[in-house]
Amino acid sequence: MSAGRERMEAELYEEGGPGRAVYELAMNPITHLLIGWELGSALTASPRERAAIAWASVAADADGFGLLVDLGNRVLGRPETAWYGTFHHVLFHGLFGAVLAAGVAAVVCRRRVLAAAGAFLAVHLHLLCDLAGSRGPSPGDVWPIHYLAPFSERLTVSWAGQWPLNGWPNVVLTVVLIGVVFVQAARDGVSLVSLFSPRADAAFVAAVRKRL
Repeated sequence: MSAGRERMEAELYEEGGPGRAVYELAMNPITHLLIGWELGSALTASPRERAAIAWASVAADADGFGLLVDLGNRVLGRPETAWYGTFHHVLFHGLFGAVLAAGVAAVVCRRRVLAAAGAFLAVHLHLLCDLAGSRGPSPGDVWPIHYLAPFSERLTVSWAGQWPLNGWPNVVLTVVLIGVVFVQAARDGVSLVSLFSPRADAAFVAAVRKRL
């Protein structure tokens, strides 16, 4: 690789850069949603409660909204911004995000305590996964968890052993969870697809049962 290309990739994937954002979004939300779905399935048979817990598991990544702004400015040739690096892993990746997700789950579900507790736990599983395996392409590109942000910098946690987002542990976990989704579809007659469309889920379950 040429020195010029190395510099270009370093700038693209630097902390807060759009390339770093795309790198992270490539797999992270899928794995988080799979984890949230399995957690919800373990805690309740209610479709609404299960969905609330599953969506809570990816809600923290809503603070990555700055990606659209940063990429848009770069594509349009406008002055570059760093909204993604400023807000992602800051606004909702902590206690505030967990409480917010729990509150929303309590509002939309009948069994408020169960839904809120499940959503609160789902966000913390999201944080744990990010702490363990959300490193960027370079060894120094470690993402910390600012647990009390955006109100305080105290309780900022990082782990030097954090593995890359596309590292084999994340790949294995994702593949295993997808396998579990197929097994559950055949056994229980419902799958993660129901979060998007009950009709599509029925078709998916029928196809899986035909083959398993």
